[in-house]
Amino acid sequence: MAIQLDLSTSQYGTAFTGAYFRIVTASISREREDGFSVMIDCSGFATATPTDDTHPVDFRRYHAPLATIEATAGDDFLSKCYTWVMTQEDMTGSSAV
Repeated sequence: MAIQLDLSTSQYGTAFTGAYFRIVTASISREREDGFSVMIDCSGFATATPTDDTHPVDFRRYHAPLATIEATAGDDFLSKCYTWVMTQEDMTGSSAV
């Protein structure tokens, strides 16, 4: 599972059509007052077949309450994270691949 998104700009000064984003970290932590939260890190690559040596062209970090992720459509925790990330403002126009 991954997310495809056209980047009109990047840290390299060029656009990347069909950038390939995948979740590289999804961690749950206990918050003092608010229960549990989820931190999701996504790396974006210029290729749909990145290797361990491929460097990302973009990186995004998201935070959400665990209850929000659990209430999102999906077959399991990770698919729910992908679905939720695609609803974020900076992922407008993205698609699941």
